[in-house]
Amino acid sequence: LPRLVARNADLVTTTLKRDLATRFQGTLLGWAWPFLQPLFLFAVYYFIFTEFLQIKMEGLPESQKAGMGVYMFTGMIAWAALGESLARGTGVIVDNGNLIKKLAFPSELLPLNVVLASLSILLFATAAFVLATLVTPIWSVPGAQLLWLPVILLLQGLFTYGLVLGLSTLQVFLRDTQQIVGMVTTVWMFATPIFWAPEVMRGPIREHMDLLALNPVYHLVGAWRGVLMGDLVIPTIEGAAGGAAVSVAAIPGHLLVFGAWAAGAYLLGYTFFVMAQRRFADEV
Repeated sequence: LPRLVARNADLVTTTLKRDLATRFQGTLLGWAWPFLQPLFLFAVYYFIFTEFLQIKMEGLPESQKAGMGVYMFTGMIAWAALGESLARGTGVIVDNGNLIKKLAFPSELLPLNVVLASLSILLFATAAFVLATLVTPIWSVPGAQLLWLPVILLLQGLFTYGLVLGLSTLQVFLRDTQQIVGMVTTVWMFATPIFWAPEVMRGPIREHMDLLALNPVYHLVGAWRGVLMGDLVIPTIEGAAGGAAVSVAAIPGHLLVFGAWAAGAYLLGYTFFVMAQRRFADEV
């Protein structure tokens, strides 16, 4: 695969640029939208959840009063890149049947382009968040932990690409796959601590928190939050465990687990894709 990408570097970059340009072509603000959209989302999470609905993490210092809004935002941008890739990528082989039937076209690049486009939008959102911390007092500016960013992006790309390879292949033979993926990703999103924090959960659900370690996206989101938020410790309150909801020191552990998932997803997805590739032209 690396040799294939290197040989077709111009095709990869051209297709990626065209994909991104199509999203904003004809709009009034153009390339300002990738920065403005996450900033708007950030404002919504902060004002709606933190100020209006008063959904807060109790006992935080004054400098981290926006903790719940930032917690949701950082989790959502990481998830959005994965969710968009799965939604768009599952049908990418079937939707490009005219290219698949051309023997010289490297079909492996179709799922790759979807993943790269989603990661590019994620980078814009990350830059917008860092910019917001620089010009407002809403959160502390991320520090040296930003050096983990290339590793996270690489592993997230590998994991997502493996899933998209497998799902887009399955869609060729089972056209219900795209609908099933839509339902599964919705459940997966709510089962991941994006809009809720395990450390503040009360009741019987706390008995099942160990199951979180089996969710690869839990570790992905944990690594992203450590990079963007730094350390966030929730004080122990009645009925909730409290503890380190976000930790810079936990980033290597999260990435170690997620890296194993990423390697497994890539190997399985790519193997399935290659084994079925010869039948694509007949099925699409």
